[in-house]
Amino acid sequence: MTDQPRLFRLQRDHDVTGISGTGTVAHGVRWPDGTATIRWTGNRPSTVQWASIDDAIAIHGHGGHTRIEWAPMPIPHVVALLELVNDLREIDPDPCRYDQHGHCEEHAWFETERSCPEARAAELFAGNAAPGPAA
Repeated sequence: MTDQPRLFRLQRDHDVTGISGTGTVAHGVRWPDGTATIRWTGNRPSTVQWASIDDAIAIHGHGGHTRIEWAPMPIPHVVALLELVNDLREIDPDPCRYDQHGHCEEHAWFETERSCPEARAAELFAGNAAPGPAA
């Protein structure tokens, strides 16, 4: 058992009951003590606490038609990365200044396949989707 919470989603391939549908039907957290919290999606969302993830799957797994897909990074690592990016933005809060070739002169970023890291961080903190290549 890990000492950190871990995110997951319940992915359903076949809806045995005809109620929840298929695809991602719930999001959840497995807590360090082994308990699990599941937030169901759909027209009538609800949140349920379980003694263990195995108990939840025993009821809602429908014989293997619903499976757990774990998030790739534990919560503390994501939080630490966001804090680091925020700290870096505070060190150099100036907006990007691009030259005619698409290089960010303000932050000495000369790659054109990806936007300047400062621009990507600003979009991340603005709540936008991850930006694509520099325009």
